[in-house]
Amino acid sequence: MITVNDKILEVRANKFRRHCGIGNENTIDFEKLLRSLDVLTYFRPLDGEFSGMALKTKNSNFMLINTNNSIGRQHFTIGHELYHLFIQEGFSFQMCNAGKFDKKNREEYNADIFSSYLLMPEAGIMKQIPEEELAWGKEISLATIIKLEQYFGVSRSAMLIRLDKIGLLRGDYSQFKVNIKKSAIEHGYSPALYESPEKKNPYVIGNYGSRAKELFDRDKISESHYHSLMFDIGIDVDAPNIDDDDQDI
Repeated sequence: MITVNDKILEVRANKFRRHCGIGNENTIDFEKLLRSLDVLTYFRPLDGEFSGMALKTKNSNFMLINTNNSIGRQHFTIGHELYHLFIQEGFSFQMCNAGKFDKKNREEYNADIFSSYLLMPEAGIMKQIPEEELAWGKEISLATIIKLEQYFGVSRSAMLIRLDKIGLLRGDYSQFKVNIKKSAIEHGYSPALYESPEKKNPYVIGNYGSRAKELFDRDKISESHYHSLMFDIGIDVDAPNIDDDDQDI
């Protein structure tokens, strides 16, 4: 078995991008990607520090994403869980706290590194940085850091770690870790990326509803169980007058 290191993880992340039809300079449409990979993904608030969970069975892939986290961290968690589901050998189940880069848990560390490379490819980063900031002795500006994290949809912490890994940050960069939302607003960006959604109603990407309906139609679950499963994702199949506004075209 090959001992996986950071370089191998970068190669695998770039291959995964190509396999999914995503260029090495492009941002990721997470909903489209999860649908194309047929990953049933459930977004809902979770107690505790868990950012998410991944489950792989013989016939399906599932992930759970904690909507109590910021949008940027949710994106990073998706990348983290994709490592478990599609890259890690012999994977079956893992509760995760993505973004810790904890080397004490090798596969969790690998998942974080993979997510970093997947979401923030070096070619894409370099294209977004002004040439004058890449010149010898120059530094990446806060304005560029904010532009990068907004472009790739990641947190300030994730972007700083990635830039440091590439070697684009010099010395102590702790000054970039404070007043994150304020600095984004001052540069004309919405702070939404750094916040958890105000509305945290559970929602699903994938064929959760179709699977539940199939089980009900095949008499595998009761009607009340089917209704309960749908209600768990915020859908009331018994909503009154649901078709009153329908019009044929």
